Amino acid sequence: MGNKSFVFRFADVEVREREFTLIKAGKVLAVEPKAFRALLFLLHNPQRLISKEELLNSLWGDAAVTEGSLTRCIWLLRRLLEDDIHEPRYIETVATVGYRFVCPVEVSEDAGYGCEAAHVGAEIANGAIQAKPRSPGRWWLVGAAVSAIGLVFAVWTLRRPLPPPRITRYDQITHDGHQKDPAGTDGSRVYFTQSPPTTVAQVAIAGGEIVQIPVAVPFLLSLDDVSHDGSNFLVESGETDWFTIPRALWTVRIPGGPLRRLGDGFEAAYSPDGESVIYITLGGDICVVRRDGTETHKLASVGSSPGSPVWSPDGTLIRFYKDDKLWQMSSSGSNLHQLLSNWHPFGFQCCGRWTPDGRFFLFLSGDRGTGNQIWALDERRGMFRKPPANPIQLTTGPLTWSQPIPGKDGKTIFADGLTGRGELSRFDPQTKQFQPFLGGISAQSVSFSRDGNFVAYVTYPDGILWKANRDGSNRMQLTDPSGIPFMPRWSPDGTQILFSDTLWGPTSRSEANIVSTRGGAPRKLLPEGTGVQSDPDWSPDGHKIVFGSSLGGQDPKSVIRIFDLDSRQITIVPGSAGMTDPRWSPDGRSIAANSFDLLTMNIFDFGTQRWLALPPKIGMSYPEWSKDSHFIYFKHGPDEPAVYRMRVKGGELEKVVDLKNWPIAGPWDWMGLDPTDAPLLLRDISSNDIYALTLEQK
Repeated sequence: MGNKSFVFRFADVEVREREFTLIKAGKVLAVEPKAFRALLFLLHNPQRLISKEELLNSLWGDAAVTEGSLTRCIWLLRRLLEDDIHEPRYIETVATVGYRFVCPVEVSEDAGYGCEAAHVGAEIANGAIQAKPRSPGRWWLVGAAVSAIGLVFAVWTLRRPLPPPRITRYDQITHDGHQKDPAGTDGSRVYFTQSPPTTVAQVAIAGGEIVQIPVAVPFLLSLDDVSHDGSNFLVESGETDWFTIPRALWTVRIPGGPLRRLGDGFEAAYSPDGESVIYITLGGDICVVRRDGTETHKLASVGSSPGSPVWSPDGTLIRFYKDDKLWQMSSSGSNLHQLLSNWHPFGFQCCGRWTPDGRFFLFLSGDRGTGNQIWALDERRGMFRKPPANPIQLTTGPLTWSQPIPGKDGKTIFADGLTGRGELSRFDPQTKQFQPFLGGISAQSVSFSRDGNFVAYVTYPDGILWKANRDGSNRMQLTDPSGIPFMPRWSPDGTQILFSDTLWGPTSRSEANIVSTRGGAPRKLLPEGTGVQSDPDWSPDGHKIVFGSSLGGQDPKSVIRIFDLDSRQITIVPGSAGMTDPRWSPDGRSIAANSFDLLTMNIFDFGTQRWLALPPKIGMSYPEWSKDSHFIYFKHGPDEPAVYRMRVKGGELEKVVDLKNWPIAGPWDWMGLDPTDAPLLLRDISSNDIYALTLEQK
């Protein structure tokens, strides 16, 4: 091309090489120099596949830079041109090789200011323009002043903060009220996990009928992600039920296509080009595998139960959450750091995804008072403009939201909106029916005093511990919203209530607390540094407290401990390795504890100092002793949800009530017993549906 300069035109874009200018739809766009030079190189070589090495050499010469710098340039160009990496109109990525400019280009030579000046000079010489000579110094000053003013205005314009995004409309697109977890969209449909029972389903983005999608995995647990075109799913499965550890990851061709197992892990997501899958392991590793199940390798060990990993649209970054915060690293696993280290909002941060153009990162943040709300991290950049340091809140109550799924158009967000509400119900063994209990209040973790005259419960969804008479009268609030009470237990003398202050999630914690039944501030049972104190329970004489050392099971190193209130000593129950969920029998002779995989009930006999494993192998949660200490009741699910009771001597199993068509409310799926051993559960009467939120950005 020599020293000539050109003007390139394609679609609604004009690129002026000499002026270093990019104009789109009549608007001059700010573009970084390296990105502009990359665009020029592509325009000078349209339709030709240009290797990454060739493009790197053209931009940086012999300077030592990584491919990430080039990837960022291409990403900036795509963002400016509003190009889609999956359906490119301008710049096509050829995986592992390079790039190709695929749009037809018109090229014309730029005559430039030199030719224009010569033409004007000729007109003056021929008398076409008659004017008196003027002082060049004066005009130079005027021109300089005008240029300075223009430069100041341009810089001010480029540095001026852009208007923040906002939600301008909420459209409900499902109306059945079932629990849903949206996972992705192909631009015309939204795909989600629905329960109960657990299925994969779809609905049109404009709303309409929900259609079930059969997925032939052994035991479907969740839909994690959807490929760009909606033809492939990433799903998790278990061997028998939710308690299966580890879980299996599958890629599934839809509809009715083949399955391919990718390995064991959680919360998988496709890479932007769909060629790779990122996922979490039980040990807290972030791994990548090719979509055909080959070339598995670990990117990073981050610990602390990370979740929701996601790639940036240009494939250079990975974000996820752990310790209730958002974290970021490069796609190679380097430069791991907390994303919003100087932002200190209420509650947690989790579950984010980028909009397709990379301008916004949408995520959840909130607490029990506000529920999960959708926030946006503005990542629009320019030559002189820095993005805002703090996120922007897009939604407010009363709905609490699931992970936001950006639409393909960049103008829509799909999320499940929940208005939590339950009805406390009692199963009547005589009529075999559920009836509202305590007036059908929205409460769980119900516990009765030894004499049966008083009741304690935790309201749902605000999570506050209350005490009342057995009929629900004379209520007294015992905790404030700052705590998270779980599984309250009355002391044998009725003067205190023991409970665990529990937080479920990536930074799970559980600390035993005691509060007086007369009111007052709760106090910690044990000092800081004692470790997890889950499911605390009184001994019948009130002198000891038994508790577990893991939260929610799934820890083979967990043990059962006993705290002596008189000596202030803690001892480990012999042979309790791998056990959780301890319950002291009413007669004081035994402790029941679940295995860490929640499949085996074990009974410790204080007389023999030995454990006995009861025969049935079945998923168990919320075990409770009968008042005569002869049976253990528990809830099983979700594959065949039911309440069972097991005879301690012999292990015979009896189904008390089938829960297959009975929706249980709340994040805990709690089950308890009243003083007559009748099961208590919280029936879900929440409103739970998918919404399309209109995202306005300028």
